[in-house]
Amino acid sequence: MSLSVWMEKVRVSRRTRAIARFKKKIKTKFGQGEERLRAIDFFKTLANQEGFLGLLERYMINAEPSIKDEEEKENVFRILTGFGSDVIPAVEEYINRKDAANVPITWPLKVLDAVAEPEQAVTVVIRALERLGTRYMREPERKVLLISQLAEYDDARVVPALKPFLRDHRDEVQLEALSAIARKPDDTARDAMLDLLVEEDTSVRLRASVAEVLKNLGWTVKGYRKKVEEVLPEGLHIDRAGRIKGRWALMPSEDLGEES
Repeated sequence: MSLSVWMEKVRVSRRTRAIARFKKKIKTKFGQGEERLRAIDFFKTLANQEGFLGLLERYMINAEPSIKDEEEKENVFRILTGFGSDVIPAVEEYINRKDAANVPITWPLKVLDAVAEPEQAVTVVIRALERLGTRYMREPERKVLLISQLAEYDDARVVPALKPFLRDHRDEVQLEALSAIARKPDDTARDAMLDLLVEEDTSVRLRASVAEVLKNLGWTVKGYRKKVEEVLPEGLHIDRAGRIKGRWALMPSEDLGEES
């Protein structure tokens, strides 16, 4: 082995150990934060994929005190967004990690929104949702956040990507997908919503929420009238035009939709 090859191996080994060490330091929850700040500076100096991933590790923990925690997260946000679109691959890798269920993604999604063109951001979020699928997850927050973020974009791919999550295994995810679709004037989701409404296993709360969205959007129940009439929650009915009217008798006041 030549001296130059040996020196390069030593350099790479030292850098690998340093990255691992600072990834631990950036997630130190307690103390004055000096170790976290040194780690932030280290990863900022790298200015590459490894550095961006290291900086994103800061979002894994909530440090004490909370004011300091927020300041540091804002600082990391400014650093990452300062690198522009170069950080997109790191953000995507971060939100799709193997330990994804335990990875907070609120701040990384803010970074993505700040540095990516809307079309790029939609692609990243849709890919993340496709990886998660509609299978059961003990902690549904990740899907909920991704769906909420996706709903922010005006893109023809949004509603088709959301429709499968109306059939997710968690009510929280179904309701978030429904809420997101309600914000999009795309009636291609009508049949999927009606299928969910008349499904035997659909909970009363979810069924009433679907009915409320259909009512507010003014979409008819054409092709489903008989089935819908059989399952409509108390207080709701279908008018001659095939539109849902009324108000669910058990609807909490804060969840009320438009007046009918």
